[in-house]
Amino acid sequence: MATAPLNFAVFNRENWQKLANQYVVPEKIDMTPQTLQNIKAYNDRIVMADVFNIYGPLVTYIKLRYDQYRHDIAERADFLGRSASRGPFIIGIAGSVAVGKSTTARLLQYMLQSAFPEKEIALTTTDGFLYSNEKLRAAGIFDRKGFPESYDMAELLAFMNALKEGKRTVHSPKYSHDMSDVLVGEYDEFDNPDIFIIEGINTLQSGANTPVYVSDFFDFSIYVDAQTDLIEQWYIERFKALLSAAKENPADNEFFAEYTKMPTEQAVASALDVWRQVNLPNLNEYILPTRERADLVLHKQANHEIDTIWLRKF
Repeated sequence: MATAPLNFAVFNRENWQKLANQYVVPEKIDMTPQTLQNIKAYNDRIVMADVFNIYGPLVTYIKLRYDQYRHDIAERADFLGRSASRGPFIIGIAGSVAVGKSTTARLLQYMLQSAFPEKEIALTTTDGFLYSNEKLRAAGIFDRKGFPESYDMAELLAFMNALKEGKRTVHSPKYSHDMSDVLVGEYDEFDNPDIFIIEGINTLQSGANTPVYVSDFFDFSIYVDAQTDLIEQWYIERFKALLSAAKENPADNEFFAEYTKMPTEQAVASALDVWRQVNLPNLNEYILPTRERADLVLHKQANHEIDTIWLRKF
C-alpha cells in the first residue's frame, strides 16, 4: 500500500475498531446478514464485523462533521443577515470500478438513515451523467467511456449547484447497468434531503476548462482504495459472475448478450482487454491521483477486507 501523506492520520484495523466504543447509537442499527447481503453490490464482499467496527466509527465521525456543517451554516447566515441555507451535507465517494464504491455508499446510506431516522439520507451515482452511448459513438469517444470527457460535466455541476443551494426538488438522470446506457428521459427525484451521498469514479476529479469542480460541493469525501492487481481480479470475478447470470437469463442483461455468444474463455479475455485498455489507464491517469484529495481513505486487502484507514488531519 502507498504511504499516506503527512496530512493524514493512519489507523490500522485494530486501532480504528477501538473507536467503535464511541459509536453514537448502535442499538438503532437493525442490521442482519440478509440485509447486508441486499445492500452490497453485485459480487462484492463485506462481513458483519465491518459494519460496526469500520463503518460504525465512520458514521459517528460523519455525524460530527454534519453537526459542524449545520453550525457553520447558521453562523454564516447570521453574519450575513440571511436565512440559513437548506442545502444538504454532501458526501462524495470515489474509487476505481469494481473496488466496492457502491457497497460503501449503500451501506452508509442505510446506517445513517437507521441511526438518524428523523433525517432524510439520499443517494445517487454519477453514472447517469455519462453521455448516452449514441452521443459517445457520434463523438468518436465510445471507447473512452468512463474517462473525464465522457461525462456531461455541465449537467452534473448544474445538478450539484441546485442541490447545494437547497432547491426544493432536483433530478438526477438514471443509468441502466443492464443496458450499459443512460435511460433517456428517466430521472431520480430528490426533495431537499439532509445528507446526500454521490458515488462515482469521477467525483474527486478536477474538470477541464472549469473553475468549479464537483468536489467543491462536498462537505466530506471518501476514496475506496486497493492494490491495482486486486481490483483487476475483482473486476474479472464480477464479469464472470455477471456472464454466468446473463447466460441463465439472457433477456435480463442486454449488455452481456454479445458475450454470452462467445466461449467463456474468449469472453473473459475480451473483458481483460477492456480492463487493460480502458479501466486501468483511467484508474492510473485520472482516478488514483485523486486519492489524496479525499477526507478519508478506506484501503482494502484480499476479500475486500478493510485493513487501513487514512483520515485527513488538515
